Amino acid sequence: MNAPERHEMFTLPEGARKIDISKDAKMANCIKFSIQREDHTIANILRYKLLKNPQVLFVAYRMPHPLEHHVELKVQTTSRTTPIDVMKEAIELLMQDYGNIRSAFDNELFRMEASGGDASMRGARIGAGYGGFGALDPTTAEFGVAGGMGGRGDRSDDVDIDF
Repeated sequence: MNAPERHEMFTLPEGARKIDISKDAKMANCIKFSIQREDHTIANILRYKLLKNPQVLFVAYRMPHPLEHHVELKVQTTSRTTPIDVMKEAIELLMQDYGNIRSAFDNELFRMEASGGDASMRGARIGAGYGGFGALDPTTAEFGVAGGMGGRGDRSDDVDIDF
């Protein structure tokens, strides 16, 4: 079979960088971010968030090939800021947004459990119906890794990116 191994879609090879940054020679104040082991999901979310920033003039992404597991995101900004700064801001805003969704979900679970809730929801806080992920248990972290759901080094797959 010609298809690559499934784990290759997610596992970053040793020594490889998660994000490669290159300046675009054809457009002023423009950078191409090559994000490894990602697909349309993260690229479209980043594109959407970047386009909400008034300092961003242009954002587009592409997947060079369906069997290559990376996306290229091109960002052009006004001269008042840099593409790297707006990308950092977009990532921080997305982390806040998804943190708020998580909090709202946890609050709703607490409310349902306190009111007696549906029997099918009992045990959901410890990941009973989720294949043992444990992501909904506040004492364990997302995907069963100790340390909670944060954005800085508390998960084994976190990548710190220095721009």
